[in-house]
Amino acid sequence: MRVVLLLLFFLISCMIWIASITIGFEQHLNSLSITLDTFTVSEPAYTAAILAAGPGPFEADFPLKIPHSDTSIPPLIHYIWFRDLYASHPGDEVSIPHSGSNAPDLCIQHNPTFFVKIWKETEVLDLIDAHYAWFLPTWRAYRHPIQRVDAAKYFILYHHGGVYLDLDISCRKSLAPLVDFPMWFPKASPLGVNNDAMASRKGHPLMWEMIINLEVRNKDLLSPWITVFWTTGPKFLSDMLRDYLSERGVSPRHARPDKIIAADVDPDGLYILPRQFYSEEYTFFGHRKGGTWHGKDVTTVLWVIERPWVVLFVIGPAAAGVYTWARRRQAKGAAEKMRKMDMEA
Repeated sequence: MRVVLLLLFFLISCMIWIASITIGFEQHLNSLSITLDTFTVSEPAYTAAILAAGPGPFEADFPLKIPHSDTSIPPLIHYIWFRDLYASHPGDEVSIPHSGSNAPDLCIQHNPTFFVKIWKETEVLDLIDAHYAWFLPTWRAYRHPIQRVDAAKYFILYHHGGVYLDLDISCRKSLAPLVDFPMWFPKASPLGVNNDAMASRKGHPLMWEMIINLEVRNKDLLSPWITVFWTTGPKFLSDMLRDYLSERGVSPRHARPDKIIAADVDPDGLYILPRQFYSEEYTFFGHRKGGTWHGKDVTTVLWVIERPWVVLFVIGPAAAGVYTWARRRQAKGAAEKMRKMDMEA
């Protein structure tokens, strides 16, 4: 009984420690959020149009053409389509992007000065083979095709820069206000950041840290969803971001200028795209139902995530009980082995 109580105390202490780190990270992310005041040009008419639009179209466009530099996100929009990635899911997804998604066309429509590219698997492989051949063994070792898609996102953004969007995310307005930053990631709900939409300048050091850590994180965690989530997906991205903020000493930005000018921008810095811009509240992006690669394990995992009390009062004690039983069994086996050795002696 004492061992069980000690294990429970240890488990609860670990959970409190993890919670404190998570809360601190979330507060840091919130302090890095893009706001209406952090647009390059904070024009009253444009801001008013955004606020008044709600889920509808804007009545005004971004007032000025953005001058791009090496410290800003280039006017490129990247999509990725790997043939047969969704073959196990019948329906439109198999034929993306031809009939399964009109997202690239919408981005071209709303961003005529941007270059929109749909990357095929052979093109990504050529990029990696030509410039990052050291990664090919990890690329080939991935068990789940979506891991290659995730990895491709990071290599493309590091090598070329630009805005990456999943094929279930479309442009509902010009992305011009969102590219005069060195990097941004959308805020996930409830924790961390997402990797279904993100943007970076070419050669950003955080993107490099991500691609060199893909090999280290390539572990099979039994559940396909957990494996993808942790090795290449949002958990991987959030962990890399947290480490980068900690190691580079990127401080929270509580006070913001009314306008950002080039001299104010840290070329190795980053911003967070809050839900109000990432969702359809302010109409920058449109979202279709995604997750076409998800398996049955996702239902169980998400059910547990939405009920943290299950971890504390069910999984935790159960794990402690199993651990105690295993230790006792091990000790009993060792004692039995010693007894036999004594008898033989």
